Amino acid sequence: MVLPLDTAPGPSPDEEAARNMEISYNFLRQAREELAREDLLQASNKTWGAAAYAIKAMAEKRRWFNDADWKLREAAWVISAEQEDDDIMMGFLAAREAHYDFYHHEEDAYTIERIIIAAERLVTKIDAILAARALPPFVSDQVQLMIERLQTPTSAMDRDRLASGRQPMSERPPALPPGPPEDLPARGTGNR
Repeated sequence: MVLPLDTAPGPSPDEEAARNMEISYNFLRQAREELAREDLLQASNKTWGAAAYAIKAMAEKRRWFNDADWKLREAAWVISAEQEDDDIMMGFLAAREAHYDFYHHEEDAYTIERIIIAAERLVTKIDAILAARALPPFVSDQVQLMIERLQTPTSAMDRDRLASGRQPMSERPPALPPGPPEDLPARGTGNR
């Protein structure tokens, strides 16, 4: 099945995925540098960027729309469920906390370092999944519905993206989510 993003002008989804992973690793390096300089706000910001761009890389590879935080969260959840690896979702949630911290400056250096470690795990795991080039397993009907939502344009921006090519996330305003998914499958604790 050819999905709409395959026909959009601009870089291919595979090229976008590779570019996003490069950005992700650069942000991780910068987060460590900022932490060493004790600039906790920038360390938090770069950590969020690293996690977000790793999830965007996977979303691009899978031809999922990823222009809003809720789409990144859903993509992280799907990937975590498919891989049966809670580190993926936990890394994303930790990095999301770093994003919050950028605006509220509540975390100390030790906490930011722990968040960076969680984001590093996330980025490394996403990179390994991308390198494996294996088809994702079917997990559940609920996860399949989330995947279909990620494959469907949900905003005018998504539809414009199909017509005009891919713009960097920073140039796209957030879209409102269509609502929380209902009856999500139960998840176990820890990695399997």
